[in-house]
Amino acid sequence: MQFADVRRVVGGVPFITPEHALDLTNLILRERPEQILELGIAHGTATCYMAAALEEIGRGKVTAVDLKVAQFRPSAEEQLERCGLGRYTEVVRMQTGYTWFLHDQMRRQSPDGICRPNYDLCIIDGPKNWTIDGCAFFLVDKLLKPGGWIIFDDYAWTYAAADASRSATDGITHRNLSDEERTTPHIREIFELLVMQHPDYSNFVVYGRQDWAMAQKLTCSGEKTYTVRHRTEYGDLLSRAKGLIRRAVMRPRSAPAGIAAAGPKL
Repeated sequence: MQFADVRRVVGGVPFITPEHALDLTNLILRERPEQILELGIAHGTATCYMAAALEEIGRGKVTAVDLKVAQFRPSAEEQLERCGLGRYTEVVRMQTGYTWFLHDQMRRQSPDGICRPNYDLCIIDGPKNWTIDGCAFFLVDKLLKPGGWIIFDDYAWTYAAADASRSATDGITHRNLSDEERTTPHIREIFELLVMQHPDYSNFVVYGRQDWAMAQKLTCSGEKTYTVRHRTEYGDLLSRAKGLIRRAVMRPRSAPAGIAAAGPKL
């Protein structure tokens, strides 16, 4: 199933943008991962794009983890069925969250007391919380193969910004947090203080205005690289168009004979 085919089926369902979906598809087609771990799946829209990329490669599996109580309609299972991509995925529902799933995986991958990594790509897109996702990073690191990639969504998200729509996020009650905890982007702190300072990670990429950050686990020690990528998005174009219209309306429609109408430069 091609990218365009998946987009026709799930393109109107949140929470991944078409730009990120294409970035993720291209990453998979380039790196050709065999095992992908997705922590936090919501509607499973990103899951469908990743499964389609694996189908194009001809092998691989996405293990998609979320809560049993997560009630999204359409569900990840429903969307994967519509796309016919179930054979490339395994949806795992946990009682309390994905950190215990990671515990189980570490136990399974440590038959002799040494954890053997088994994932090539991991996407963390869950509570957006320093404690939970900070822990998740170190657990994922145990399971991520050298050369593998880790991606974080909601890089700039804050509890304060979410206050207008809800009072709690994934079991965290906003009012119980300090002002600093409410206004500071937790994922940004995890990326800057844990991932970027980790000796085994490099090729850091932050997508400006797109709320994504990613890093690659090194195969050997080497120089660290950091990139900020900006892309003009639909929202930016719409804002610019509104500005042009507003200025056009403000421009004088006529002027006395012999005097040029003066309007703002575009």
